[in-house]
Amino acid sequence: MEIFAWLLSIIYWGVFLVAAFFVIVLLYKLWFMCNDVSSIKQQLVKNNDIETTIEFLLRIGEKERAKDLLLNRILTNESIFHREAEMTQDEKIEQVFRVYEEELKKLGYDVPVDAQGKTPTTN
Repeated sequence: MEIFAWLLSIIYWGVFLVAAFFVIVLLYKLWFMCNDVSSIKQQLVKNNDIETTIEFLLRIGEKERAKDLLLNRILTNESIFHREAEMTQDEKIEQVFRVYEEELKKLGYDVPVDAQGKTPTTN
């Protein structure tokens, strides 16, 4: 009877140690996976592909950050704003609407057909 209790005790502790080992391994795997997700998120946000980045920010619920990103991108677009003598203000606004029409619509802005005297409005 004593041998049976001793064997049962060894089996119990063996199962306990194996389970503890697997829990530790799974915790490390989870930790590394979380680090991978944060690095993927950082790479997507730093990506120059404005459409992908805005789509990503909208999916994670950061609409204001997506709006700020698009506004910053529009204001730093050299092909539109640094040709002062070549384009009138209305032409610049119309070009912004043409170039960024999809992104503005994704963010909930109504894009007018012509830009004279109109600004984008949110729905």
